[in-house]
Amino acid sequence: MTESELVAEVAKRAGVSKAEAKAVLDVLADIEREQRRPAKKEPPTRLSYVPSDREIADLIAAAASHPLGIQFLIEGELCAVATTFRVHAFTVDAAREHIRAEGASLAGT
Repeated sequence: MTESELVAEVAKRAGVSKAEAKAVLDVLADIEREQRRPAKKEPPTRLSYVPSDREIADLIAAAASHPLGIQFLIEGELCAVATTFRVHAFTVDAAREHIRAEGASLAGT
C-alpha cells in the first residue's frame, strides 16, 4: 500500500479529510522514529529534600518507643516505615544510615 493509499484509507475509515488523516499519520511516524532512537541518559538529579539532624534523631527516638521498635525502622519496607512514623522516605533512609554508622563506630571501639 502506498502512502497516498494509506492516507485515503485512514481518511475514509475515520471519516476525516485526507489532510487530517495525513497529519495523524505524520505524528504517528514521528513517534515511531522517536521510539527507535537510543534513550538519552539523563544526568542524576539532586535530591530536593534533605532531612535535618533533628528529624533523624526524632525518628530514631520514635522508633525506639514504638511497639515495632528500631528493628522495624531498620528492616521494614521503606514506605511502610515512612507512613507509620509520618515522615519522608528520605528521613527513613537517613536514619538507617545513621544507625548503621553508629553501629560501625561502636563495633570499631
